[in-house]
Amino acid sequence: MRIECPNCKATGNVNDHDIPDEGMNLACPRCKHNFHIVKPRKKMTSVYATNTCPSCGYSTFCEEVFDECPHCGIVVKTIVERKQQEAAHKRELELLNKNYMTEAPIPLQLPPIGSKYVTENHTEKDTRKINLAIFTDQFNPVAAISWSAILGAAILLIIGGKGLLYYLNTDIQTKLSENSVESVTAWQVFWGYGFSPWIEVIIGSIILATAIGFLIKESWGLQTMQRVVSGLLLLVPIYELTLYALWIIKSIDPPWWAYLVEFTSTLLFSALWMAPLFFLQRYLSGDNFKKLYQKG
Repeated sequence: MRIECPNCKATGNVNDHDIPDEGMNLACPRCKHNFHIVKPRKKMTSVYATNTCPSCGYSTFCEEVFDECPHCGIVVKTIVERKQQEAAHKRELELLNKNYMTEAPIPLQLPPIGSKYVTENHTEKDTRKINLAIFTDQFNPVAAISWSAILGAAILLIIGGKGLLYYLNTDIQTKLSENSVESVTAWQVFWGYGFSPWIEVIIGSIILATAIGFLIKESWGLQTMQRVVSGLLLLVPIYELTLYALWIIKSIDPPWWAYLVEFTSTLLFSALWMAPLFFLQRYLSGDNFKKLYQKG
């Protein structure tokens, strides 16, 4: 939003999202004259316009809407259409499963008593049981845990690397300073756009290296994996609480219930990550798994 001092006619720019609903008072940096500005109201530009981003959760907490999220830059229409396609695909799968389950079963013709085929059928059933037992015996928990960790590390590296490239190759500080009355510092840019990608890349690299050593059953693999899981149990709540604190700093005077919603979301995400990590830590610490790992 472009503003002009009514006294000396000096002009400048103010970010629309930094202006509260009731407006704000500004002091002209040239003549020190105080004047009041009113928050502009954007009209709905499409049926997809919203005041809350469906991707990152950013919200204006007022009637102001947007088609493109000012925080993550995602187009709202793209997210909505993608969710609609996923819902349609899910309904198609449910319909196919329902039709398959309601098909009339083929009647089974049992051979007469004393027939030679009775013995052959029993042999086939026993073979199926043996094959199932072989599959159970061949299941390798070390490989399952390792590949799951490698997949999680790859996802973290992709997400963190993408954010890191944007942070390093984009002059974010200049862009934000152009739309703000006060200059934006490099630390503000780092905490807003560089902190999360760096953490994701570092943690993803550690998990990937540990998972590879664990997969090939290095002597240090099991102990390092246990330490990594224990570290993640401690790091997850700290990371989520840090993101909550950054949200408070960047928020523009949200209502009291918004703090409660974001804090509840922080606790929920922490619990969702910590529950499987806790059971994995218990499993890795068991004597049976240690013997299995050393046996390989």
